[in-house]
Amino acid sequence: MIFLSGWSGFKEAYPEISGECKYIVPFQDEGFLEGYLDEIKQEEDLLIGWSLGASLIIRNIDKLNAKKIILIAPFLNFTDYVDKRIVDLMSLAFKKNKEKCVIDFWAKIGLRKNIETQISKTLQNGLLLLKEKNNFDELYHNKNILIIAPVNDSILPFNAFLDVHNKVFGDLLMIDSNHYVEEPVLKKIVFGEHNCKKHTR
Repeated sequence: MIFLSGWSGFKEAYPEISGECKYIVPFQDEGFLEGYLDEIKQEEDLLIGWSLGASLIIRNIDKLNAKKIILIAPFLNFTDYVDKRIVDLMSLAFKKNKEKCVIDFWAKIGLRKNIETQISKTLQNGLLLLKEKNNFDELYHNKNILIIAPVNDSILPFNAFLDVHNKVFGDLLMIDSNHYVEEPVLKKIVFGEHNCKKHTR
């Protein structure tokens, strides 16, 4: 199992899950963009992506070998749903004080834990990526895909998740959550022990 996390989604966000799989934080390490695809292509069982991580998976979904893919709070083009100026302001805040920027972001998405990871300045590149535009065609595949849509997301509107659903198909699971899904809830979903409402296209 590989977990491709969200922007600043360090192991502290999911301490139990991160201890059970290969856990990758986008742009935390230098050269991430050049090497992550080769890493996630090696996964043949379960691949999970959260937010930015989910978007990166969608960009390369036709190249992946995982039998099952779970996309948590995914999006296609971020600035179709969030004003580019907000991303620019966040980028400026990160340059000024990266620790405060991440703490404020965690609070907004419902993640209230202490940050222990040393925050890398290369996370700035993840914010720049959010402004990139990509053309996404409908993807026809034989993969088992689950899209987790938090209905109380403070970052993305529900339409963002529906747009992903309309492009990659799969099942749509609506949950009562902010952008950050609490670890006990996510573990139940990952291991199939959920009773949330699921829609199949």
